[in-house]
Amino acid sequence: MPSQAHQTPPDPVVPGSLADLLERPLYADLATVRPDGTPQVNPTWFRYDGEYLWLTTTTRRSKHRNWQRQPAVALSIIDPDEPSRYLEIRGRVEQIVPDPEASEFVRLAERYGLPQGPPADAAYRIAVAIRPLHATPQ
Repeated sequence: MPSQAHQTPPDPVVPGSLADLLERPLYADLATVRPDGTPQVNPTWFRYDGEYLWLTTTTRRSKHRNWQRQPAVALSIIDPDEPSRYLEIRGRVEQIVPDPEASEFVRLAERYGLPQGPPADAAYRIAVAIRPLHATPQ
């Protein structure tokens, strides 16, 4: 068995040439699967911590019910400066964290240049972690 020092690290899911699409405050189109098997797509704020894509929503929204049944999701992020340059990420919801103070919402609002306090629906807020499993770059 090779030693740790000689093992090659796994290829990153997100190609380095498109990493800026995760670093910039761009909107992602999030696709979830409805109970009838059809897709539901919504624009969303997100952040990437190097392991997970994080977003926020409430427990009262369809996307939350969708990923509880089917945790597979996809996000599409388009470069607004060069629309033919994009990144599709397929992944899986791995964490759903209650967030009644809406900390993730506040954090994302600041990231997107819209600083504000918690929204009116803070009591129902959740922070959602999506593990990227596959990326399709263009």
